Amino acid sequence: MWTKKLFLQAICVTTLGALLTGCAPTASPTPAAKPPAKADQVSTPVARTPAALPAPSSTPKPAAQQPKYGGIVNRLRENYPDSLDPHLSRGASHWNDILGPLYNGLFTLNEKMEIVPDLVEKWEQPSELTYLLRLRQGTKFHDNPVMKGREFTAEDVKYNIQRIATDNPKFFSRWQFQTVASLEVVDKYTVRLTLKEPTAAFMDYMAQPFNYMVGREAVERFGELNREEAGTGPFYLKSWTEKISYKLARNPSYFIKGVPYLDEVNVVIVPDYATRLAAFRSGRADYVLLSYTDYSAIKRTMSKIEASRLPSSVIFLALHPEKSPFTDQRVRQAFSLAIDRQAVIDVAMEGEAELTGPIYGVSPTWQLPPEELKRIYIPDVARARKLMADSGYPNGFPLEIKASSRRKDAMDALTVVAEQLKQIGVNVKQQVLEHTTLVAQRNAGDFVAVLHAVTAAIEPGERVEHHWGRSGLYLLKDDPELVDLVDEQRRTVDASKRRQILNKFERTLIDRAYLLYLFGYGQYLVRQPYISGPREPSVLSQNLMAHHWLDR
Repeated sequence: MWTKKLFLQAICVTTLGALLTGCAPTASPTPAAKPPAKADQVSTPVARTPAALPAPSSTPKPAAQQPKYGGIVNRLRENYPDSLDPHLSRGASHWNDILGPLYNGLFTLNEKMEIVPDLVEKWEQPSELTYLLRLRQGTKFHDNPVMKGREFTAEDVKYNIQRIATDNPKFFSRWQFQTVASLEVVDKYTVRLTLKEPTAAFMDYMAQPFNYMVGREAVERFGELNREEAGTGPFYLKSWTEKISYKLARNPSYFIKGVPYLDEVNVVIVPDYATRLAAFRSGRADYVLLSYTDYSAIKRTMSKIEASRLPSSVIFLALHPEKSPFTDQRVRQAFSLAIDRQAVIDVAMEGEAELTGPIYGVSPTWQLPPEELKRIYIPDVARARKLMADSGYPNGFPLEIKASSRRKDAMDALTVVAEQLKQIGVNVKQQVLEHTTLVAQRNAGDFVAVLHAVTAAIEPGERVEHHWGRSGLYLLKDDPELVDLVDEQRRTVDASKRRQILNKFERTLIDRAYLLYLFGYGQYLVRQPYISGPREPSVLSQNLMAHHWLDR
């Protein structure tokens, strides 16, 4: 077994080496401009979101006094993205290595998770409902055959927001802009947005990578930007090889003077995790995502590597509240009491995960405290059996639980959960589906029980609205108390009052047991010690790579 595994890894590493040395097909690059003598700094924050992630665990080395220009970096990723259209993407895993370098948003998040202007230069908020955005002048789309390097203007803002804020479900973040009552182009570089109601998270929504600004001409020509890009970002798409790699090259006309520093970013698709790890260890890769366990191991032999901790995923069991037997809250609560979540963490994740409620990945100030979660999640099999008997299922029942073939974490967790549910007479049959099929069935409500995972949120309103709002994924529209709490937190701009509402929402949702949260966990984004520049503290760190350079 090990011989076969090592043999396959050797083949993969050999193939990877060819890619990383430039053997993959390429297109002719756009001529690069000579870098200026000195680079401007990253934009000063204009607002701070309380939804900051945990600080990186490793101590940063002193940065070089002067950034250096030139060089190519290799970044490995697990899978090939379905699309280069940010408005249609449902996953966050490739924002920082592909879409982030290609695009900009109206606002962005810096290395401290503060909201800073991006395509916007200045902004005002005359009232709780009105935002006046003044754009940077002279910002240009990439100089490709479709966009031709034309200037980004207020009309592009209007087009993008109208494209996103549709009823078409393929637009992932449409609900974030459906709160906009009117959008007025004041002049070529000024936009006035008026909201239907105060929206606490609206600034964060404008900083989300799902809401990057794209070029209208490209959309009109291609329909969807599956293998085309129409951005203004620090890098442009130089070439791509289907299922193998993307090559991104420095945008010589980027609006931040002197940025980026790197000449190219080579994004290589390497499905095998062990091969990605081996490539990083050997120096063939400059960035890699690692599990908590492997980060600890690699740190012992590569002590100078740089790392950012990225809370990334939440694993949960969703029980359909409109399908028997889960129309009965007692059955759902029995399931919750029968599951020993810490045991699931210890067995399925080797202890490298943490208890979580509905809100995970944001600042601890938003989330329920760990001590409270430990008290809430104390397993009680005797009580679970009584609830099952009281609801008419003293001997339990068979249950099919759907899971994604892509998610080993969820599959491992489901194996442990299935054993625990036997204690209350529930015999679980696992139905493993291809990931896109599972997501489509989940979105259509075609399940009785599904074990699923979602990306950790940056702003608590993202997950709350998308999953449990009036048109949310998890069918809580018939629970007026929860839906009202979702509405109330959205309208509450005061952070302290909003936090209390969100805490109440979490406690209520956990008690109703529509979704049984098993654990949250993350990864480390690790880079070689010779790469300098700001950390990427999130899977949604966007275009911070523009400010990285090779210090060697």
